Amino acid sequence: MRITGAHVLLTGATGTIGAALTHRLADHGARVTLLARTPDPLKALAQATGGSAFPTDLCDPASLHGLVDRVEVRHGPVDVLVNNAGADAAGLLTDLTAAELRRTIDLNLTAPLELCRQVLPGMLARGSGHLVNISSLAGVATFPGLALYGGTKAGLTHATSGLRADLRGGPVGTLAVEIGPVVSEMMDRIGRHGPSDAAFARALRTRLITLLDPDDVARRVVSAVEQGHAHLRLPRRAAPIAAVTGAPRALARIALSGIPARPVPPAPERPERRSAG
Repeated sequence: MRITGAHVLLTGATGTIGAALTHRLADHGARVTLLARTPDPLKALAQATGGSAFPTDLCDPASLHGLVDRVEVRHGPVDVLVNNAGADAAGLLTDLTAAELRRTIDLNLTAPLELCRQVLPGMLARGSGHLVNISSLAGVATFPGLALYGGTKAGLTHATSGLRADLRGGPVGTLAVEIGPVVSEMMDRIGRHGPSDAAFARALRTRLITLLDPDDVARRVVSAVEQGHAHLRLPRRAAPIAAVTGAPRALARIALSGIPARPVPPAPERPERRSAG
């Protein structure tokens, strides 16, 4: 998928990775519509990068309803959807409120799938498009305190695999991005939960994972879209573990070879031929 000149709809634009993606996409000549809850930082980012600010709370059903239609009326058809918005919720599940649980699921899983649902008909009709879902290695192996977060990210990765199966052989591509810890405020918040902090410290100390630079993540995401990759797993040293977890999905794709991705419409009935006389 060519990024230059493409209209990219990016959620979570004011976050650490979101801001890095915004700058990288703008540098590649994309027209970027930026979504986030906080209007002032969003407008400042849009002004700095030549993007368009579209303040939105993705956890508000009224705001989420018909969102892609409203964006396309103002800024034109969406060529690339990047579902980057996400919420962390570190801590024991019993320590989280019902509101925190709902918000994490809504932002990390419900909103991305709903936006995919909204944007896909137009992409399919135009014969091109790309869906990018930013997931996490927490959906592969979850550390203490990340049951909710890891569960939502595992769901997003698995759903992206299902979308790939639905769209195979068609004009719309998918990219599942599974990333480890990034230098960010989110990691600072996760670190306040003692068991989570200790788990990450051990993994970093033994170099099972490394802290990722957000600018490098953004660069690799843009490159993966342009090269049509289905997966991006960072850091690379953790990629084999994630690939093992994804092996059943890969086997399913092999098993589905030759099976139509969509129902085949029945052939029209031939009119009965009546003999003369």
